[in-house]
Amino acid sequence: MKKNLNILLATFIGILMFSCGEFDDTNLDPGRPGGDNVPLVAVTPIMQTQTHRNLTSSAGRLAGIVTQQFIGFDAQQVAFTQYDIPEGTLANFWEFGLYTGSMRDCVDMISRSETSGEDISTRGLAKLYLAVNLGLATNLWGDIPYSDAFLGSENLQPTYDTQEEIYSTIQILLDEAINDLANTDYSLQGNLTNLGQSGFIKAAHALKARFYMQLTKRDPNASSKALSEIQMAFSTNEDAPIFSFEANRNGSNPLALFGLDRPNTLIIDPFFANLMTGDPRKNLYMIENSDGDNLFFENGNTDLFWAQFESPSPLISFAELKFLEAEALFRTGGDAESALKSAITANMEFLGVSDADITAYVDAITTVDLTVIITEKYKSLYGSNFIQIWNDYRRTGIPALTPNPNGANGDNPSGIVPRRFLYPDSERLSNESSYNAAIQNQGGHLLDVDIWAFAN
Repeated sequence: MKKNLNILLATFIGILMFSCGEFDDTNLDPGRPGGDNVPLVAVTPIMQTQTHRNLTSSAGRLAGIVTQQFIGFDAQQVAFTQYDIPEGTLANFWEFGLYTGSMRDCVDMISRSETSGEDISTRGLAKLYLAVNLGLATNLWGDIPYSDAFLGSENLQPTYDTQEEIYSTIQILLDEAINDLANTDYSLQGNLTNLGQSGFIKAAHALKARFYMQLTKRDPNASSKALSEIQMAFSTNEDAPIFSFEANRNGSNPLALFGLDRPNTLIIDPFFANLMTGDPRKNLYMIENSDGDNLFFENGNTDLFWAQFESPSPLISFAELKFLEAEALFRTGGDAESALKSAITANMEFLGVSDADITAYVDAITTVDLTVIITEKYKSLYGSNFIQIWNDYRRTGIPALTPNPNGANGDNPSGIVPRRFLYPDSERLSNESSYNAAIQNQGGHLLDVDIWAFAN
């Protein structure tokens, strides 16, 4: 049985939809608990829930479009497929999903624990989740506010940390999380106890490996560092940090809710559907309608694994961890075949593919190189972490995507598959000096301008 991070109690959270435009539907709690009188145990599940919504809500789906797992069929999604992605597209995600959402909660939890000297293990969990959210933010935009971003009225125009600084901060936070969890009595309460103290420590090591491997274009030792962390991470699907959404609208997986509320405005890209031909996971990912289109959601269809209200959300899956290991071994001259096949097996077992189908699929793999590893990872991470898929594409150019023929525009003059997203217009209007400095540091404010980690 999978160990879930939590299943939220109704007394803790009443989630409703916050929508601005057709794509910005990050689920938010309108009555977020705040203030020093609220126990950290009451803030923790809300922080976790928002983090996991961040993975597959607006930014995640947008990453799925540019990496050609999704394609716009109607409404605003058609424009996004043509890389018409204006600066306001992720404004709500930036503000409410991250900066006044999950990241603010993490920073508040850390600060209050440091002041009181209590809840040290909860502080460790907050540092772990803050690292994940910082990773999401820097993956989307590059340089981002952090060091002086949570000072409230003391600083309403925070400067931007460089992406290089953010990656360093992420590793420091994860090291501190491991230390907090390892050197205090385990006191996480309520819904957070089921992964266990050692489970969160192993999850932190897995996340360290993920963020090291994101820097393969910047750090020649990235693979060796990742392999060291993988040895200290979890080793089964059952021990992975898996969050469960609730089987209702208010607490649901954002991808399923989007499919229900905006039926068939977003469907499976033919590129991805063709790639999945002959793969036993295809019928778990999509269903073909009478027009020959492949849908990721069909109301009432419980066979589509990632399109249920209660579809799980891995913080980092065991499959991803084994893919990281396979890539790191390949890059360091090791034997990557066993790790690759273990990664595919882990993903298929998680999805419920039969043993016979798993064996037939992995036995058919006779060549192991970077293209095979990243392509199989592209297929396996569908539904759970579209942003990681986009990261891999920007790092490696795999899979080979053909840019949309209508993808050239004022924000993407070269017409290539977007390399980053634009800062929200709220930053341009209210934090102009810092915003301009970040743009200058990164060489421009266009979708085809690389961020530091993935630049050639």
